[in-house]
Amino acid sequence: MKKQPFVIQFVGYSDSGKTTLLTKLIPLLEQSGLRVGVVKHDGSHDFAIDQPGKDTWRYREAGASFVAITSRTKTAVIEQRPTPLPQLVERLAQAGADLVLVEGFKQEGYPKLVLLRRPQDAELLDSVTNIIGTVACEPIARDEWPRFSVDDAEAIAQFVKQRLSESSG
Repeated sequence: MKKQPFVIQFVGYSDSGKTTLLTKLIPLLEQSGLRVGVVKHDGSHDFAIDQPGKDTWRYREAGASFVAITSRTKTAVIEQRPTPLPQLVERLAQAGADLVLVEGFKQEGYPKLVLLRRPQDAELLDSVTNIIGTVACEPIARDEWPRFSVDDAEAIAQFVKQRLSESSG
């Protein structure tokens, strides 16, 4: 059985900088030898990855429950149903991920870094569980957890690698 990857969630309100931070962390973590998987939660939209008129779109529109497309360099599977986060993590584990970075899913129970863009966003700290640190654009009044600047991707990457090491040791 494949060892489960370490999972860390990045949660925050819309436009808090989650995607921007993750795009800075991914190369830093990959360069250290980790295979990084990412799961993005789109809680308020019906996202589309296939383009109208293209074959995969036509298959989905025809009613297929699952559509897959593959090439020499990548594969995508489109399912006409939501998938729980633990199942997505399992799929990434099977694909070889050592670490899974999750954007969103505020109510899931994995360790979380909470992004706070504005001081009033600190209210989020009272409604999510398993917080292991905060990432802020400006200082916040609460200091129960390690704090990082949103601009210090290197320190956040080191923190993630430390947590990964502690979880597997």
